[in-house]
Amino acid sequence: MGKEAIFTHNDLDGLVCALLARLALPQAAVFFCEYNALADEVWSRLDQYECIWFTDLSLREEDFFSRLRQAGKEYYWFDHHVSSRPQDFFRVCIIDTSGEHCTAEIIQAYLQQHRYEIPPPLQTLVEYAHDQDLWVRRLPPAQDFNDILGTMPAPDLFTLLQEDLNRVFHWTEEMHRACAQTQQQRAKSLALAWATCVEHDLGAGLRLRLALCYGSANEVGEALGNEETLVVLCDLRDWVHLQPKFHLRTKSERINASHLAERLGGGGHPRASGAPLEREILRQISELLLDKVLPVAREALPDTKDPG
Repeated sequence: MGKEAIFTHNDLDGLVCALLARLALPQAAVFFCEYNALADEVWSRLDQYECIWFTDLSLREEDFFSRLRQAGKEYYWFDHHVSSRPQDFFRVCIIDTSGEHCTAEIIQAYLQQHRYEIPPPLQTLVEYAHDQDLWVRRLPPAQDFNDILGTMPAPDLFTLLQEDLNRVFHWTEEMHRACAQTQQQRAKSLALAWATCVEHDLGAGLRLRLALCYGSANEVGEALGNEETLVVLCDLRDWVHLQPKFHLRTKSERINASHLAERLGGGGHPRASGAPLEREILRQISELLLDKVLPVAREALPDTKDPG
């Protein structure tokens, strides 16, 4: 590997961004990031690279920018999140908040302006990223391809596509299995969401639905929502990694999920956003469970005494 690195989001848009970026930086190291772990990923590797691309990542913390500025590297940043804060010390900083383009489209346009040729399979992947990331959802093949990432880690799929981009059209058995497994898990996740769903009337004809799910937050949110509903999901898969967060989804033209997410310390898009959930809630859940179990334990163990 050279002295170049690409930090990108670990979803379909981020995956396609990395494949596009590799056209300009064929020797670059690629790191797929969760927002909660982005800073640690960057600081642990920053000294190793001179040229760094950030793609499909919303950056907005002043401390983060300050450390980048002090490091004095060459930075390129491509993004489409409204929560991003453009910086003039980046060599290239293209932030399109129109809501009309995913980040892969932004990078594709940038590369084409600099006379890079985009292979047809990669052009198809850009179309898939647009369809899924902007919630257009009109291309069934895009949904199926996105489902691969439900159970296959982004770095693994990236490697398969780097080896042969035609795998966009001709999947490996591993890709087929990952897609099928995601779709099976989605059915269970949706059942969990309906079983745990609670609702609240927000007034003005709008409603809030909050539920638990286990993966496929986008699709579960779409199933639970309608034009008058804000869906807030807590994905238990996030909790396994001690990174609990809210997933906000809506089909309403009157609800901007990104504005709500920003107030919760997150960000995203008008229809799909996320925000961190304090880890303290995990302890609060344990305390609730203790309140449930403790009386039963005392009744079952008559020799015990209440120390209080």
